[in-house]
Amino acid sequence: MVASASDASPQHVLHAAIERLGSGQNFRRHSYVYTPNQPAHALYLLLSGQIGLQMFSSEGRTLTIKVVEPGQVFGHSALAGGNTYDTYAQALQSARVVAVARGALLAASATTPGLSMALLELLGQQRQTLSRRIEEVAFKSVPARLASVLLEMSGDQAHHPQPQQHVGRRTHQQLAEMVNAYRETVTKVLNQFRDAHLLDVDRTGITLLNLSRLRELAQG
Repeated sequence: MVASASDASPQHVLHAAIERLGSGQNFRRHSYVYTPNQPAHALYLLLSGQIGLQMFSSEGRTLTIKVVEPGQVFGHSALAGGNTYDTYAQALQSARVVAVARGALLAASATTPGLSMALLELLGQQRQTLSRRIEEVAFKSVPARLASVLLEMSGDQAHHPQPQQHVGRRTHQQLAEMVNAYRETVTKVLNQFRDAHLLDVDRTGITLLNLSRLRELAQG
């Protein structure tokens, strides 16, 4: 049963608009959906695969702001009014996306109930994510940054506690890029977390076993 305009969630309204107005595109692994020197003309919905939103330092270090999973939207610069995108969007796996032109989406917001609110909410979430990641890199230790990233990727919410949470499979290099640390350092911290029974690692990904302790570490 399709939700009506009055009871649909902002995410549902946004996804429906993108799918209605957009067109599908495929990207091979390691290819770029966009780069910071390209005009920010479209918003994207990921259907399959993974997309890494990345920034590069002057020394060539990679900082992965976020790993986009299927069902998530990226390309927020198109909504912010900027001339170009503010990150690189690289396909970490073969990916299929739906791209919708900024003009078409904004025009639809005038006639689609809830779409304007959904776009504002999406833009606010992205700005919070970017600010939080930069603040953590500047002021927190590697264990604190890693705990924060793992909790974020698991969808952990302190006001809706769960006994355990699962994080999809990530390489140690991907995690290192998300916390701006060397891969060897991340491997060492993961081993420390595992020895302390904070998490477990297997072929499917990472299971967070002690969420309360990881939240404490993330605040450090």
